[in-house]
Amino acid sequence: MQHMCKIIDNRKLCSDIFEMRIECPEIVREAIPGQFLHIRVKKAVEPLLRRPISISRIHRDTGSISLIYQCIGKGTIEMAALKQGEYIDVMGPLGNGFSLFNEERCAVIGGGIGIAPLLELACSLKNCDAYLGFRHDTFMVDEFASVCKETCIATEDGSVGSKGYVTDMIKDITKYDVIYACGPKAMLKRVKELCGESHVKCFISVEERMGCGIGACLVCACKIKEGDTWHYKKVCTDGPVFAAEEVDFDD
Repeated sequence: MQHMCKIIDNRKLCSDIFEMRIECPEIVREAIPGQFLHIRVKKAVEPLLRRPISISRIHRDTGSISLIYQCIGKGTIEMAALKQGEYIDVMGPLGNGFSLFNEERCAVIGGGIGIAPLLELACSLKNCDAYLGFRHDTFMVDEFASVCKETCIATEDGSVGSKGYVTDMIKDITKYDVIYACGPKAMLKRVKELCGESHVKCFISVEERMGCGIGACLVCACKIKEGDTWHYKKVCTDGPVFAAEEVDFDD
């Protein structure tokens, strides 16, 4: 599960969003949409913990993987400084990914950095629309447009696409059989409500802080309902993908 992977490219997409592409044929052979990699940025003591980064694209022809990440702390700032040709310590692929419903009409709904794990999923679906929400700067829109039947964009400031939240664009969710979503908890909660009201199948990728990435530390516990019973599951090993109806966003 642990590999030293060569960095093929590490480029800035917009203000604080970067794309890193790494050479990792062993990981590519096992990876599916929705899984993540656990990255150790450098060998030094700081930063101590690995960073969970969702897999954005699986390039099976070249044995490489693309990761989209946001610079929001010391670890990801260090990660953005890495250069082509350097090596990075990677564990993965980890977690349970998305189930594919290729005979159904599907939509992916992403908010901010949450659109990253949805790109490989969209590439894997035959009949898919995309709804992508951003604060202002957009990224990866052309990539979604190239594989989706329809791509709708919303920005909070109205600079691109519709003004407002991504969930405001969905006028009739009943035209879809399956919804896949990843993004801020408020967005996921609203997607869950919309799908629940219309009885549309919905799967969400939950983002949580992680320590070990392999289920030992319990940092990433998520409240889950099974039947009439509530309990906790680990996002790193039981997720990050769950059926939306299982997840409690009010905890």
